[in-house]
Amino acid sequence: MILRALTIKNFASIGDPGVEVPIGEIVVLIGQNNVGKSSVLDAYEAFASTGAALPINCFRDEDPTNAISIGGLFSDLTDEDRDALGEKWEYDDPNYGKVVQAKWEWAEPDKKAAKFSWDEGGKKWEAGGMGGWDTLITSRIPIPLRVRPTDDPEKTEAQVVEILTAAAKDALKKDTKKAANVLGELQALADEFAEGAQKELDDACDKISNKLDEIFPGHRVSLRQSVGKIDPDKIIAAGSHVRVASPGGASVPLSHQGAGMRRAFLWSALGTLVEIGRAKKGTKKIDPGRQRMLLLEEPESFLHPPMIRAARDALYGLAAIDEWQVLTCTHSPIFIDVSKPHTTIMRVEKGVSGSPRVFSSEAAEFTEDDRTKLRMIRSCHPTVSEFFFADHAILVEGETEQAVLNHALTVSHVSGGLWCNVVNCMGKANLVLFAKILNQFGTPYTIVHDADSPRSKRKDRWIKNGMWTENQKIAEVVANRDKNLPPCGLIAQVPDFEGFYFGKLGGKDKPYHAITTLGDDEFQKTDKYKLLMKFADLALTQKHPGSYSDYPALKKLVETWKTKTNPAPKEQWEFAADQ
Repeated sequence: MILRALTIKNFASIGDPGVEVPIGEIVVLIGQNNVGKSSVLDAYEAFASTGAALPINCFRDEDPTNAISIGGLFSDLTDEDRDALGEKWEYDDPNYGKVVQAKWEWAEPDKKAAKFSWDEGGKKWEAGGMGGWDTLITSRIPIPLRVRPTDDPEKTEAQVVEILTAAAKDALKKDTKKAANVLGELQALADEFAEGAQKELDDACDKISNKLDEIFPGHRVSLRQSVGKIDPDKIIAAGSHVRVASPGGASVPLSHQGAGMRRAFLWSALGTLVEIGRAKKGTKKIDPGRQRMLLLEEPESFLHPPMIRAARDALYGLAAIDEWQVLTCTHSPIFIDVSKPHTTIMRVEKGVSGSPRVFSSEAAEFTEDDRTKLRMIRSCHPTVSEFFFADHAILVEGETEQAVLNHALTVSHVSGGLWCNVVNCMGKANLVLFAKILNQFGTPYTIVHDADSPRSKRKDRWIKNGMWTENQKIAEVVANRDKNLPPCGLIAQVPDFEGFYFGKLGGKDKPYHAITTLGDDEFQKTDKYKLLMKFADLALTQKHPGSYSDYPALKKLVETWKTKTNPAPKEQWEFAADQ
């Protein structure tokens, strides 16, 4: 049985009707501040507690009449699961196949929640319901491991030291004779222990170092033991502390390291300690075979940009391990990598009516060629994933369009305070790929592209122009968009972007010459400059002179331009019978 989705209602900043959060290998929550991203992570911990009492501040608006509901949808049931739960509760879900659904409901603060099971036959929630649910859900929900950007570094180090030294303390307690004579044999005991336990500590630190090396290359971790107060339970940990050595540098206490190092160390250590069976949740050790969920808030906090990319790769690598899943919230587009399989992006918004925007790289059905293109684009433009954060995306072919339209948006803000993000798709052939992503995510967008000519010349023969074929694909991807989503726009610049606005741009560096032209006093008096300054509003209302609705309308737009300009050679602008 596998947890597939979490439903949350009236919890903290999440109201009614609530949200449904998909649960996969890695789920990235995005959205503005104070919209409920952290509340999703809190709700997961509450659900995993199997109904433990919640304080009043967990209730929506701190109003106890707003009953909290947190439920889970589970798929992949085994025969053992069915025997424990009862076959009555299993039903067919269009997204996940055979599933069962259950929830905890908190009617009052500081009191344990009541459990409910979904009866598909009766179309209702039934109190109690599934037999053996408490025990089964406890074993099937990935155990949450939370890392917050505000975690106290000293507290964090103390927790790690406690975990690392647990085996040593256990060994000391078992030997009652040595514990009774500890005052007289302290030094001998310390030497004896150090010789027997240091290898295990060194091995654990080596494993942490290997994980940390992915983010801070060359740094090594060690645990220095020292004898503290003469107390059998505290001898080991009292003076013990974690130390980190930079390449070629001295070993320095973790507490003296920067915030980025301390934070990266924490989740590197968590991963290692769980894998070697030393981590704890409360007072209980975590079974290294248990599924676990890393709940990570703002992983980019305190990290230098290159370290953010290294941390992103480390996180995605952790999520690829069978026993690990990641649920993280971020404000950094660098942490979004849609080229990786099993990636889900969820945008949380204020006032959302139960349907936040969700993108899944698996549901998008990317080909390997698609993923290669996305990796290439991300490598060249690491912030290209900003379009996931935008209210409206403007997809363009290249650098000139991006530079000009960004300038226009900076000078003339969009009406209504919307954030429009201009996305350089690095070529006309990639426009459809980005439109496909945004179709699934539900973000409105406008595609701005060159019309190009229906034909091109090759070896003294006029043949179909491949770029015109892209026009047909562009019109088709917009036509296939779900009609329940916000509408999208199409703008074709005839014959191309530079020709439409500037006539001709000299030199090789077109973006530079375009921006220079925009600053020219004479150009600023022209209708084309005024058109650019109103570009966003015209695009959003689909009133731009290059706007078109479908493929026949695009052909009509080009035919009108041909009649007006009479371009040469005329063969270049003639349509074939099947175009």
